[in-house]
Amino acid sequence: MEEVLRRFNAMLVEKNKVINLTAHKTEGESWASNIQDSLLFLKEFPSKAKVLDLGSGCGCPAVPLRIVLPNLDVTMIDSVNKKVMFLDEVVGNLGLAGIRAIHTRIEDYKEFEKFDIVTARAVASLPTLLEYAMPFLKVGGLLFAFKGSKTEEEISLSKNALKILGCEIKEVKVHNESRSLIKIQKTKPTDKKYPRGKNLPRVNPL
Repeated sequence: MEEVLRRFNAMLVEKNKVINLTAHKTEGESWASNIQDSLLFLKEFPSKAKVLDLGSGCGCPAVPLRIVLPNLDVTMIDSVNKKVMFLDEVVGNLGLAGIRAIHTRIEDYKEFEKFDIVTARAVASLPTLLEYAMPFLKVGGLLFAFKGSKTEEEISLSKNALKILGCEIKEVKVHNESRSLIKIQKTKPTDKKYPRGKNLPRVNPL
């Protein structure tokens, strides 16, 4: 398992020389900041679930999670085609089943209420992320939001979005001052008008 994770990490660092995937230039830096970071909250994940990873970028946390938890069914989406092509290459070269990458904008993806878990790492502030994520979750499903040093501030700004979108914060797991995981549960169906188009979730969050 670690060997596969290290192969992925090596692919990530090598491809980063060609396209911008990560700020971490060496395999050591990337291992700590991408691979290990993706697995910090591993025990919070069920061994089997249908997972959607938003704005997958370099493939973290989706690929490391899928390597360690082989019964996850993972869909990665990203709006940058070069990144999706890299993820396709990763899946093929590592021989991973049950994981795929799709080139699409979050607002254009229509697989509503199909997923048990949505993951997001360095995608958007929490109010924006809630609007992006909730439509894709089944009622009772969970958003796992990887967050940094402004976790409490983002939670405070999310009260209106939580109410409008029919979800509630179940737990905040703190690893250290620069990394937390916010677990948000969907408690009722999401209004069909969300997520809004024209980049409104970012420029005018709920």
